[in-house]
Amino acid sequence: MYTSRLFETDNEYLAFIARTGLPSDAGNVYQVILTSKAFYSDFYANKQFQYSDGSWAVYPDSGNGLGIQAAINACKGGRNDYILVGTGSYTLTVALTLAGKSSVHLIAVNGGGLAVGTMGAAALTQTGNYQNVIMSPYSEVTGFQMINKVGYSAVTVADGIWRPNIHHNYFHMVGGSDINIISAAGSGLSHSRVCNNRFSTWVGGVLNSAIYNAGGNACDISNNIITVNGATVVMDVGIYNGGDQTTTDNNVLQEANSAVITLGIVIAPTASAAGNRFMIAAGRCLFGGSANLSYSDNRNGVAGGETCIVT
Repeated sequence: MYTSRLFETDNEYLAFIARTGLPSDAGNVYQVILTSKAFYSDFYANKQFQYSDGSWAVYPDSGNGLGIQAAINACKGGRNDYILVGTGSYTLTVALTLAGKSSVHLIAVNGGGLAVGTMGAAALTQTGNYQNVIMSPYSEVTGFQMINKVGYSAVTVADGIWRPNIHHNYFHMVGGSDINIISAAGSGLSHSRVCNNRFSTWVGGVLNSAIYNAGGNACDISNNIITVNGATVVMDVGIYNGGDQTTTDNNVLQEANSAVITLGIVIAPTASAAGNRFMIAAGRCLFGGSANLSYSDNRNGVAGGETCIVT
């Protein structure tokens, strides 16, 4: 069985799997740590070792995200590798791209614990003209705070990238015309999950949507909370779930302090939306779908939310 300087005994390795929820067939586990941490030297000395494929277990990061990308580059597509990113602020100078690295799990180590969003202290802030995280098939990103740059999405999914999992992140939304905070082209989000994320306006402006699925089939968008705040903030569509057989369930969409959501949720004719809650004053909560088939138990704040929205 696997042992190393990271896990001195097999029992330590098995205990780590039990504690973190990693599957028993997990590939390599990489760790990223900021070099500015007071405990960096001890951490590096105690945790660093080399895998048989030549990759290293620990990737130092000066705060620009290059250590995170180096860990991603060390992963092998399909091996089910895990990257555990330590706490701190990462002001990115490059996009973090998982392209060509299927089944890679990018995890902020203290990001879990909430039903929706994260209390984690690993923050990814975009500084250049690029997206924040670019997904790959079967990949996962979870536990991060993300601040996009005006005019650029926080997470992107290219056409044909199926089955990514984007969950338990906190998106501080920065406005920019025609910008989707999570943006998926073509069939990119087919058979995927975008769940339990928190979205909140960070800087005013116009946003196309918080979550945009152009046409990926069987995509589940659920248990997300989206809040737009401030008189200068306009969001055209809260959630656009454009694929067939998609589900858009149990999301909360809220306007605050004169902000506007023009359309709350838009779905395809063969899709469904159930259990969603809206606090939308003048805009329309639901659009698309099919009469008597698509909607169940969706409510707006009008009249105390007592009346279901049926169209």
